[in-house]
Formats: sequence, C-alpha cells, structure tokens
Amino acid sequence: MLIDRYLLRRFLTPLIYCLSAFSMLVVIWDLFDHFGDIIKAKPSFFLIARYYVGVLCPSFEYLLPASLLLATIYTLWQLTRNNELIAMRVNGISLNRIMLPFLWIGFGCSLFNGIIAATLAPRAAAWTAEFYADRFTDNGESIRIDQPYYNSTCRRQWMIGELDLRNPGRLLGVKVTQERSDGTRAIEIHALKAEWLDRQWWFYGIQELRFKEESGNPIGVLSPQEPNPQMVQQVTFLNEKPTDFVSEAKSWEYYTIREMLRYFRSHKGISDKAVAEKKFQLHRRLAMPWACLIVTLFGIPAGSRSARHNPLSGVFLAIGFFLGFYAVSQIGAYLGIRQIIWTWLGAWLSNMIFMLTGISLLIRMR
Repeated sequence: MLIDRYLLRRFLTPLIYCLSAFSMLVVIWDLFDHFGDIIKAKPSFFLIARYYVGVLCPSFEYLLPASLLLATIYTLWQLTRNNELIAMRVNGISLNRIMLPFLWIGFGCSLFNGIIAATLAPRAAAWTAEFYADRFTDNGESIRIDQPYYNSTCRRQWMIGELDLRNPGRLLGVKVTQERSDGTRAIEIHALKAEWLDRQWWFYGIQELRFKEESGNPIGVLSPQEPNPQMVQQVTFLNEKPTDFVSEAKSWEYYTIREMLRYFRSHKGISDKAVAEKKFQLHRRLAMPWACLIVTLFGIPAGSRSARHNPLSGVFLAIGFFLGFYAVSQIGAYLGIRQIIWTWLGAWLSNMIFMLTGISLLIRMR
C-alpha cells in the first residue's frame, strides 16, 4: 500500500498538470476566436463558466488520453532513471504488481470519460452551441415552429405548431395522427395546447376527426366544430414523452446514449444507411473512452524504454501511437458506415487492435 500511494502520487501530479495545460490551451484557443463577442455580450461569470464546461466536455475524449499517455511516460522515465523500479524489483515486487496502479488509473479514467461522454457531454455541447448561436446571450427560450415527430413503432405522427426546447412539456397548436397497420389514417386529434402532467398528456380545446377503414375518407368533420379552450381531456394512449420531441429537434451528436437507444426503438422505418451511421456513432461513443486504458498500456513500455534510450524516443513513440490509433479509428469509421464490415466492428476496430498490441508489449516488457 505504501508503494501504491507513492506511485499514485508520482503519477497523478504530472497527470493533473498535463490535463490542466491541455484544457487551458483549448480555452485560450476558443478565446482567440470569440473574445470580442464575449466582451460585447457581457454575459455573467456563471454563463461563461458553463460555456467553457460545454467546450471542454467533448474535448475530454482526446485531452484525457493524451494527458494519461504523457504522464505515464514521464513518471516511468523518472522512476527508471533514478533506479527506483530496480529497487522495487530487488525487494521482491513483480513488475506487473508495480504497474497495477497505472492500469487502475487508466481504467478509472476510461469509466469517467465514458460516463461524461454518455450523459453530460452531449447536453453541455448542445447548450454551448445554442449559447454561441445566440451571440453569447441567454434569451431563456428556444422555439421550434412546426416541429414534426413520427413514432414508427406506434404509427403515430405529431405536428407541433410551437415547441419550446426548454419547456417541452407545454406544446401549442398540436395535431396527432394515428395510423392503422396498413398506413391509412384512423384518427386525427387537434388541440390548441397540450401539457405533460403526472406523466400523461392533457389536451386543451381538443377536436377529433375519424377516418373510414376501407376508403380512408374522413367521417364527417372535426368534432366539436369549434375548439373550447376551457375543455381539458386526458389522452392516455399517447406514450411519447417531452424529451422525445427535444431529441427530434436536435442533431444526433447531441443525443445522450439513453436518447439514442430510445430513438432506435421509436424509429424503426429509417433507411439502412441512416441506421448504419447512427449506430456507428452510438458504438463510437461507447468505444472511444477506452482509449484511456489503451494509452496506459502503451505508455508503460514506452516510459520504461525512454529512460534506457534517448528520452525523446518515448515522446515520438507516443505521438506515433496517437496518430496510428486515430488513423485506424477513421478507417474503421469508413468501413463501418459504408457497411463493408459490421457497424459495431468499425467503431471498435482501433480499440481491439491497439488493446491487443498494448497487452503484448506489456507482457514482453522486462
């Protein structure tokens, strides 16, 4: 335990320094482009802090592995140069046991990066993009006009006259069309307003129009003919949630993992090409956080080697590994999206190749 604490202290210090330095570079780079607009808009400190959290969260996919790799190489270079690893080995501690704290940190960073990428990063990036589009002002609303939504599982189409993405539980000008299994319309429901209360939809000023099963022609006219804003009716057969409409209105890159899975369940009629692209992004979101553990596997032999040879050799090896890892990931993206190989395999291809290579290098390390 004493050695573990010592190694962790020696490892975490350069890791924090590297991560802080890379994060500052990202912030400074963004300030070069947007400093004038920020000064002109004069947002509060809280909004600026939230904006740069949104900028940094997606960047953690690259910043954390790069920081881990450099910190691993530097720490092991120091330990090997000062003969500390030899002293530990002489005292009967195996090399694998010495490297265990580095691997645990790499594994923990992979889990942390995965949780951030699956939950916080997409939402933070979406808010950041919207904040930037509003010229660094928080106008308190994000309105979508005539927003469509189609639930292919239930064969139900929504047309929302006005959707506020920040308050999706209150819709204005709603039309819901329920289709039969053969694609013909069964019923249309019109409402002046819809609210999501107690996990159910309540429609105000509701009107209904039914259609014949054989011909698909309407039966009569809208009933009642004039909507009554005071009339409220609970519509129990609708299983769509406000978050579904928000997800439909934003780009796929801003979906969380949970929203992605729900999208696939409710959109079964999309094309094979669209399915392949979206599933690749889903698997990539799950695969890329494991780069933290993979770079640690490569950093351990590279750091030990750099102390016995030119120290720059470890740095060049790290750069070569990084370029190779992301080059293979791009090749996997090309093959997976075009369905030359399985979509999931394209997303995980670089992980599989470099994970096996890193383990083999670690096993052969002396």
